[in-house]
Amino acid sequence: MTTALIIEDELPNIQRLKKLLGIADPGIEVLASLQTVKDSIEWLSANPHPDVIFMDIRLTDGISFEIFNAVKITTAVIFITAYDEYALKAFEVNGIDYLLKPLDADKLDKALKKAKLMGGKTSDDSLLRLIKSMQVQQPIYRSRFLVNYRDRYIIIPIEDIAYFSSEHKTTFIIMHNAQRYAIDQTLESLAQELDPSKFFRASRQIIVCVKAVGKITQSFNGQIKIELNPSTDEGILLSREKSGQLKKWLGEF
Repeated sequence: MTTALIIEDELPNIQRLKKLLGIADPGIEVLASLQTVKDSIEWLSANPHPDVIFMDIRLTDGISFEIFNAVKITTAVIFITAYDEYALKAFEVNGIDYLLKPLDADKLDKALKKAKLMGGKTSDDSLLRLIKSMQVQQPIYRSRFLVNYRDRYIIIPIEDIAYFSSEHKTTFIIMHNAQRYAIDQTLESLAQELDPSKFFRASRQIIVCVKAVGKITQSFNGQIKIELNPSTDEGILLSREKSGQLKKWLGEF
């Protein structure tokens, strides 16, 4: 029986991965699902390591590479990432596999078979080389999204997105042409993946693209109100702290 550990901070991604693993290998046992660097270090320090670890790169409390600084891992690791393929040559060079979000069943099956052929082991040297090469790179930000719409998938370039909105616990992409698509990510995780020179977290409910910012007005108490294009039902009133951050952001980039 193959044992696995999932390190991923998005519950929908955890559920999908478990479902796909069950299809790829009905006998696989997922020992635990962890969502933070801290919990992962604690679990790996206290428990026998599984045959394979599925590990997201960006977690709630940091980057998963931090785990390797605290725990010696020789188990086969399959990284889960939203990075573009062109930025992932380090994985191929070091013989460690990766999966791009959203997860694809066929690619998951191939990655799992590769891990089994490796005997569930990889070398410390290969992991260290990978971590070092990824850490010295310039930040890589999302360039596109793959969304499930009705009975098909649609690729959305980042340039076509006006803003991201959280409504009733669902995150939506709103495009410049006003088309809306639901995605399985929180604004918190998106904020880590978007280029900060182009996108700004205006509030807990919205991340805006600079190109979508229209009219900007300031009240007597220093708060700023912005109108977006496409328009929302009402303008976005920023807190005083966010108002200052927005002015700095618009002036710097």
